[in-house]
Amino acid sequence: MNVFILGLCIYIRNGSFRKAFDKVGRNKEIYKYSYDTRHEEFLYRWGIASLFHDVGYPVEITAKQIGKFVSFITDTVDGERRVKAGIDLDTFEDFNSIPEVIPKEEFTKEFSRNVSESSRIDLLKPLDLIALKIHKDFHVDLETARKSLDRYFDAMKKSGIADHGFFSAIIVLKWYGFLIQKCGYNPNYFFYPVVDCASAILLHNYYRNVLMKEPFRLGKLSPELNPVAYLLILCDELQEWNRRAYGTIDRKRASAGNIKAAISNREISLTYISQNGMLPDSFAAEKTELLDRVLDIGSIFPGGIHLSCEGNGDTPAGLQDEAAADDTGTDMIVPRPLLENLEKLARMIHQEYNARQLERYPERKLEYPTWESLPDDLKYSNMRQARRILDKLRLIGCTVMPKGSGSSRVSRFTDGEIELLAEAEHDFWVRERLSQGWKYGAKKDVDKKISPYLVPYEQLDEEAKQLDRDTVTNIIPLLESIDLEVCRISNGRMIAKEKGI
Repeated sequence: MNVFILGLCIYIRNGSFRKAFDKVGRNKEIYKYSYDTRHEEFLYRWGIASLFHDVGYPVEITAKQIGKFVSFITDTVDGERRVKAGIDLDTFEDFNSIPEVIPKEEFTKEFSRNVSESSRIDLLKPLDLIALKIHKDFHVDLETARKSLDRYFDAMKKSGIADHGFFSAIIVLKWYGFLIQKCGYNPNYFFYPVVDCASAILLHNYYRNVLMKEPFRLGKLSPELNPVAYLLILCDELQEWNRRAYGTIDRKRASAGNIKAAISNREISLTYISQNGMLPDSFAAEKTELLDRVLDIGSIFPGGIHLSCEGNGDTPAGLQDEAAADDTGTDMIVPRPLLENLEKLARMIHQEYNARQLERYPERKLEYPTWESLPDDLKYSNMRQARRILDKLRLIGCTVMPKGSGSSRVSRFTDGEIELLAEAEHDFWVRERLSQGWKYGAKKDVDKKISPYLVPYEQLDEEAKQLDRDTVTNIIPLLESIDLEVCRISNGRMIAKEKGI
């Protein structure tokens, strides 16, 4: 989704890319529509390419795990007896084929009539279709393109790696080819946009790994040649925030939790905000060098790409080192129900806030009685509260587990824990507000983004502190509403203990 949204932003903000896409977006001859469908066509093609480009990723992960395990068990003495292991398929031709739901001649006849080279390939074989697309886009020999793709699987098998883009492209073509036949849709919907999307999915790794090398030696990819592939490579490389880490080493590395982005007709600027320590100094430079080597950046961004990194502005002061030092990693222990119910939790946070306000101040009128009446920035604030539940719990040596997990369940927090977590919640809120341009002032002014509460927790009055305490005491019932519970971690690193709580 992050790749999809980033690409959508580039399409909206950059006229040069839109012009490049327009060359493939004029589809009156394909769809027979009487109106301009370019914007719809972009959403269709970019949606398929961006949302499905990693659908084959489990194959790559599995190959790495098998290779790592086999290497481990064979490296018994001197490190010279390691055995490479890769993924093989019993019948690769069955994998590389589109089911024939209707007679092949009927499904392919219009495309065959319009494209002379189609007679040289099997139009129900994904790799043949991609070879033809590479041939037409980059003016390389068709047979050479076919042989290169056919050999690619064997090369991956021997090297013990698996390019997920290769598998993703075939999967997309197999299923779309099947579904379009099954539903009786116009075959042009498959042979033009879907093949274009699948080729882009393959090219997001294959272009630099194969086509830029012998025997093709292609130069930097231009958006005019294949705009969807160009955008996918660009966005996939730039999308380095909010990514799940799978390997042990990756979990220990600093990673970006968010970005600041500015996109225009002239340039694109991204600042990666780390969530657990600082990103390496070389991160931005290496990413910029790779993109400049593979893509013709100047064709749509004459001012270039500017990447930078900064520390997490959403972590309370003094806690960054603790988060970086904890090698368990939040991604390892966040139950999926917590992630999937963020909006539900945010709505419940708002409801609970209103309930407490009515209970304490029955004479006051609620400023935002419903979730729908909340401004976007306050909706975001409630979402942030829900998302940060686990981070707060880790400060007192707790985590989130499914109900009935058998762990040491916490039914209520101690007064000391409530105070510690309330202070942490306030710190999170202050950094959220500052990141949105708010400033301190003695008198609150929403229009000018001025707040008297942008001060350390100990300087708040009791009414303001109680709002943060309410947030903390609400954590346990909130989690129980989605079948989760707060549990102690026996070996947890508790900052609360260090503070004498």
